[in-house]
Amino acid sequence: MNLSSPNRMVWQYFEALRRLVSELDADQDEAVLKQNVALSIFLSVTVVEAFVNIFFRIVVSEDNFTHHKQRVMDDLYYRKSLDYKLKHWPKVILGNKLNFNAPVPKAFLNLKNRRNALMHFTSTHESLALPGIEVHGLADTATFDTLQASDAAGALDLAEGMLCELFRLKGTPEQHLKHALHTWTGKVPI
Repeated sequence: MNLSSPNRMVWQYFEALRRLVSELDADQDEAVLKQNVALSIFLSVTVVEAFVNIFFRIVVSEDNFTHHKQRVMDDLYYRKSLDYKLKHWPKVILGNKLNFNAPVPKAFLNLKNRRNALMHFTSTHESLALPGIEVHGLADTATFDTLQASDAAGALDLAEGMLCELFRLKGTPEQHLKHALHTWTGKVPI
């Protein structure tokens, strides 16, 4: 059995994300650039979900929150969605809900939806008819085709921002947010 500190995997994912973002080069092959931007978006959403899962597991081990432990464990076992966890856990466990009209949570939900568009293709089974030919089963790749290098850096910023939003809901004072972000993500305070 390999055991680590609770923040280790979140830190590892953030390091991978920062490396992806820092290695983006607008002069590189367009396909490679878009692939790396897409990976950055995938990883940004993934790292927030990993953080939410472990952070709330830690929170419910604290004396004031132990009565919520079974709920968190059940929700993890039954694999509740990230949307569900973000909309319910802060409100129920911390007594404070995320404001999804505020800039960071709203933008993060948009990022998550963009990630979903890059992954799921649920409503894309298009047909194209040209004189003498019909092509069926085409996927709408507009989300991928419009990716830009700046989208990767924005995704990283949103992931860090979501952690700060959750730290605030837990009661972390503003002057300690950079330290909390460092503890969980490895981002050195400037």
